[in-house]
Amino acid sequence: MDVLLERQVSEINSGESISTPMLLSTSQQLKAQDFSELVAEVRQLQRRRIGMISVRRQRILRIGEERLKLVLDDAGIRICAIGFSGGFTGAMGMSYQQAVGDTRRALEMSSRLGARGLIVAPGSRGLHTYNHAESVVRDGLYDCLDDALRLRIDMLIPLNAVFGNRTDIFRPRDCSSLDWVESFGSHRIQPMMTLRGATPWSRLPDCWKRCLKNGGMLRISPRCRRTLGGHNLVAEMLSQLTNVAVPVG
Repeated sequence: MDVLLERQVSEINSGESISTPMLLSTSQQLKAQDFSELVAEVRQLQRRRIGMISVRRQRILRIGEERLKLVLDDAGIRICAIGFSGGFTGAMGMSYQQAVGDTRRALEMSSRLGARGLIVAPGSRGLHTYNHAESVVRDGLYDCLDDALRLRIDMLIPLNAVFGNRTDIFRPRDCSSLDWVESFGSHRIQPMMTLRGATPWSRLPDCWKRCLKNGGMLRISPRCRRTLGGHNLVAEMLSQLTNVAVPVG
């Protein structure tokens, strides 16, 4: 499950803007492997009143981009995040130019599907010196930033491992991962924090609220959801956030 805050458009009344609370929204991972499974899963999502999903690129290619969009649009379901792209340091098996080209293509796909964001795993330091790896990652993200700005797609940078083999994330040396992502200074480069373990709240970094409120995304592992329950987890988050509402479905 993915959790994010969606900013509402302020209303204008007599020339004055009215401040409205942000919405705490959740997204479910799409599991369908083919078109028939997609249709069945979307029906289940509709019955559960789920209006947003996240999906891997491999599933999109397997199902078919146009068919996926047709079914989701017909059901009124939006895409929160598409994963994955990146690997600028070469640690994930692609050269720098291949990784940049792949990320740009993924941004175009995200735009065609109306996704809010694309998960971009920068790649680990590998055999590079720290300074060189950090420079390569920055260059890679900045090389893709114009596309993200033009297409209005957030590039979501994982703060902790996505694949489990630690080749996908870059660990900054002189600051926190969240500070490092924010140092890019663009509203289209945002953090993604993954929450794992059976007792997440005792281990959740204090910066999770900052991650959400500044435009980032929180990904909740299946184990956490099984332990606490999705409803209880969202309720706990709401109790610790101010000026935030839940969409009425």
